[in-house]
Amino acid sequence: MNETSSVGIGYYASVLLKRWKAILGVALIGLLAAIAVLVLVPRQWTASTVVNLNVIMAEPFNPARSASGLLDVSTEDQVASSYVVAARAEEALGTGTGVQTLRRNTSVDTGSDATTVTISYTADSPGAARAGADAMANAYLAYRQDQAEARKERILEQLQPRVNAIADALGGAEVLGSTSDDDGALILAQIASVEAQINELALIDTSGGSVLTPAAVNAVTQQPQRMAVLIAGVLAGLVLGVVLAFILNSLDRRVRGQHDVESAGAGPVLGLLTAWQATVPATGTDLGTFRAVRERLLAAELPLTVLTVIDDSHADVPSDVAANLAAVMAQDGFDVELILMGAPADYFESVKRGLDLIPDEAAADGQVFRSSRIEGLNVFRPLGQTKNHGADEYVTEAVRRRPVGQAAESVTILALPPHAEEASRLAAGRLSGGAVIVAETTRTRTRELQSSANQMNEAGAVLYGAVLVNRGRKLAGAVDTAENGRDSQQPSQSISGGAGQ
Repeated sequence: MNETSSVGIGYYASVLLKRWKAILGVALIGLLAAIAVLVLVPRQWTASTVVNLNVIMAEPFNPARSASGLLDVSTEDQVASSYVVAARAEEALGTGTGVQTLRRNTSVDTGSDATTVTISYTADSPGAARAGADAMANAYLAYRQDQAEARKERILEQLQPRVNAIADALGGAEVLGSTSDDDGALILAQIASVEAQINELALIDTSGGSVLTPAAVNAVTQQPQRMAVLIAGVLAGLVLGVVLAFILNSLDRRVRGQHDVESAGAGPVLGLLTAWQATVPATGTDLGTFRAVRERLLAAELPLTVLTVIDDSHADVPSDVAANLAAVMAQDGFDVELILMGAPADYFESVKRGLDLIPDEAAADGQVFRSSRIEGLNVFRPLGQTKNHGADEYVTEAVRRRPVGQAAESVTILALPPHAEEASRLAAGRLSGGAVIVAETTRTRTRELQSSANQMNEAGAVLYGAVLVNRGRKLAGAVDTAENGRDSQQPSQSISGGAGQ
């Protein structure tokens, strides 16, 4: 299996897993619809009688064809369900069912050998179904016998005048004394031939056939069949549910996994952070994810010198991604400076406590802190732009000066806050060689990712990919004011999809 097919199968599986509630809901609707059908549609039973037809030849003296070849299937089907046969069956039943009802509820199936016929009858009770099937079968056979006997009588009526004419001719010739031996022999031969035909005709069996299996022996089927209807309802609901799942997924433009990120042009996915509460520095599974993100960034062809982290989460406080990336980069031996732009006080205090930041140098445009916990990690917290003629609200002159003249083995990480304006993102992208986008599952929209990717492309920054964080993920100790506003739901689902390898 190639990589493309693996990704495709993974995407389809992720959609089904994400939309399992919709699929289950539609399947339940299908089940309820099936139950409604069983309740509302009246139950009916179908019984069958199998008969064997007696082949009665129209030309009894020329039996050159096989029995099956002498029967016309379509004719027999029409006769078995004809008005005449139904009238006989209705008379035999004596239930007042009606001829048309009998015909409407009767079906005829001729076997492959054309000599066996299955006559089925549907009624509102098993007993009525069996009685109707037997009555139609017996009436059919009786009708065939009556027709055969009538044809036989007509043939006899046609032969008898010939016998009488030959006898009269022979008697007259004898009175006149004009019969020669040869003529007498010829007349006697004709009389013998006609008598032989009459004898053969008398031996013909005119019975319409016989019942092979009466309706009482055959199983009675019920319609609608409960189990079949229930299974069909559930299966139909599942199929419609799967279709609905993909329709909803196409209409829902929120980011849910790798496929959404890549379709927005912001891929590949560098890492998946499934925990909804973060710490700085990262621990446990989160630490392994950030180390994997670091290795993917370092494996890129472009040397990593200045990296911009675009936060497309819907929180009011920055994510922990930039801070933890700075930490794992410093742990790998790089001199790292993390520039936190627009970071609220409580968020910065959480980072300060986690990294054991101590003041290193102060300036009029910001404060530099050094981590006593991770060697080589500095954090610069610029002051907000207060002058109207400043370069940018977040990417201030102080921020623009920081990467200038940095050493070869050093990395500067520019961390923009959520909802930073387009100008700030473009400015940060122009200062950096590459960028990473942070997306929050079920909150970040694909159009937002696409816009951020386009902005980095316009600024000339290489987009390494995106880091997906779980819905509502926030740094421990940082207060997200959005919890009391539009996105107050507690995160409850994990990120689907996989990181691009």
